[in-house]
Amino acid sequence: MWAYFGTAAAVIFLDQNVKFLVRSGMKQYQSITVIKDFFHITYIENFGIAFGIFGQDANPVKKYLLLFVVLTAMVLITIYWMRYSSHHILFDLACGLILGGAAGNFIDRFIQGSVTDFLEFGIKNHRFAVFNIADSAVTVGVTLFIIYIVFFSETKKSGLKESNDASGTF
Repeated sequence: MWAYFGTAAAVIFLDQNVKFLVRSGMKQYQSITVIKDFFHITYIENFGIAFGIFGQDANPVKKYLLLFVVLTAMVLITIYWMRYSSHHILFDLACGLILGGAAGNFIDRFIQGSVTDFLEFGIKNHRFAVFNIADSAVTVGVTLFIIYIVFFSETKKSGLKESNDASGTF
């Protein structure tokens, strides 16, 4: 339980504090080179969702629709975690990262109507979409969740046990 909620809280804390530093210390569209031709801190406000999907206009209907969708996802991930919790640290961390990332961006959208993005990677002029810590947490969380399902889930173990029992070994 602590891994789930603790991970989510840590992601929210880190995400919100770094976003505060970016918003208070930079002007929108300002970019600071960290590693030449590879990594920049570039401050933008994203009114859409991941990678600017749904556009950059500040439509209030879109804002409330996205808030509803993200809040629903946060509730569903928590229900899923409570129902299927296997007391496996990887499962708890994965779900906690997803919840924390979703909550971090939810807080931005709720308070200011947009999400603060600032991490920009690429090679020379070929740049990846600007993102933030919350986005990274969701991505890592989903990756860990897939690893858990493939290698550690009870379904995987019970399937192996049944096939071993049927073959007469073990």
